[in-house]
Amino acid sequence: MNYPLWVVPYLGGSWVIGIISIIHIFISHFAVGGGIFLAFAEQLAYRRQDDRIYDFLKQHSRFFVLLTTVAGATTGVGIWFSVSLVSPDGLASLIQSFTLAWAEEYLFFVAELATAFAYYYTWDKISREKHLQLARLYAIFSVFTLVIINGILTFMLTPGKWITSHWWFDGVFNPTYFPSLAIRLLIMLAIAGMYALVTCTRIKEPKFRVFMVRYCAKWLLPVFLLGPICTIWFLTQIPQTTLSTILVGIQNSGVGNYSIMARALYTSLVLSGTILLFAYFGPYLNPKGFTFRIALLFMVCGLAATGTTEWMREMLRKPYVVYNYIYSNGIHKTDIPEIAQEGFLQRGKWASALTSATPTDQVHNGEIVFRYQCMACHTENGYRSMKKLLGERDEDAISSFLGMIKDTDPKKNNYTNIMPPLAASDAEMKCLAKYLATINAEAAAANKAVTHKPTSGQEISQKISEPVSNN
Repeated sequence: MNYPLWVVPYLGGSWVIGIISIIHIFISHFAVGGGIFLAFAEQLAYRRQDDRIYDFLKQHSRFFVLLTTVAGATTGVGIWFSVSLVSPDGLASLIQSFTLAWAEEYLFFVAELATAFAYYYTWDKISREKHLQLARLYAIFSVFTLVIINGILTFMLTPGKWITSHWWFDGVFNPTYFPSLAIRLLIMLAIAGMYALVTCTRIKEPKFRVFMVRYCAKWLLPVFLLGPICTIWFLTQIPQTTLSTILVGIQNSGVGNYSIMARALYTSLVLSGTILLFAYFGPYLNPKGFTFRIALLFMVCGLAATGTTEWMREMLRKPYVVYNYIYSNGIHKTDIPEIAQEGFLQRGKWASALTSATPTDQVHNGEIVFRYQCMACHTENGYRSMKKLLGERDEDAISSFLGMIKDTDPKKNNYTNIMPPLAASDAEMKCLAKYLATINAEAAAANKAVTHKPTSGQEISQKISEPVSNN
């Protein structure tokens, strides 16, 4: 409400962030896991004095440097750009709270890039001992970037003691920091193996190709052996209400707002199991039959599993950007009661500048409230479309529902764990109802002419709980 708003039609701003983030995560995880892979693989080559492994690593490092420094850096900038437009208040909170952590992460990132370029451009120009040291140094720098950024990512779900102390150290080393760090390291090793399998399939010598394919396949084993244990550890540290959301989704799979969590969990498990079986029966037991095309399909499956898992992790903290502190629409939890009394449009610096001074222009003011409080998750006619959710509801029915989600009492508002409470005065709530009624004005008018009976808040609540709300 204190910044200009970026309106993305049909797709919604959250999906712009999501698409860029999933691609970046898959590449950035390769940057860390791949660095560890290069260090261990070069150690293997050095111990065996095997020129074939050295030749393979030269080719693989070229692919590695191009992908991580070009595509990785580009998508990383894309995340900052899109998040600053879609959720400026949330991003501002993270920057202000973790300025020192961001600075440290940036220093390690610069060191990581410099070492990556030095590693690639010094092949056959320095001794093998010193080149191996560069590989190890890159692996250390890349792991340290993970050590720092993992604290900020996990903080958003489990801020822990930071909520009261506001000390950045408490925020970084929060309850899910260590289990998440372990899970990410395991996933990074698996992704490094997937990428290496792609380059392994280009090896011409049959016997050496079989050896390297089988070696790369082994990098997927740790995540499947230790991953379930670390995941259980992680789940024991997340907020109880979040865990309840998952359990309710499993119990009511296919129905209601919570079912999307269950479907994401099932998808992640199925994809992970597919990768495990595929890695064992494919590159490990049958390395000769593992082709370049199969390796690419293998990576697509890994990207899908990573994307589903990351998307589910993001969903766990909804409706917050920072759990129990700031909502997805940028409004702080502690500000809700005051905004409900004083009004939303007068408090926001940018929102107030867009507000119409004409008392009769209620639809315009309602649209401003919608854009700032609802468009973080909804669109007018696209992803989580209000047009579909409202159906044929008229203004009276919409007002009844808005009155329910304005209440912060979980006993009166069933959506407290799904949506931020409506932070608006009664007058602004009426403006919002008028604007929402215009989205499906023709359908609402036809329905009213037939029934002559306004739909209750409970009925519209049931409508929004239908599976269409999860599409």
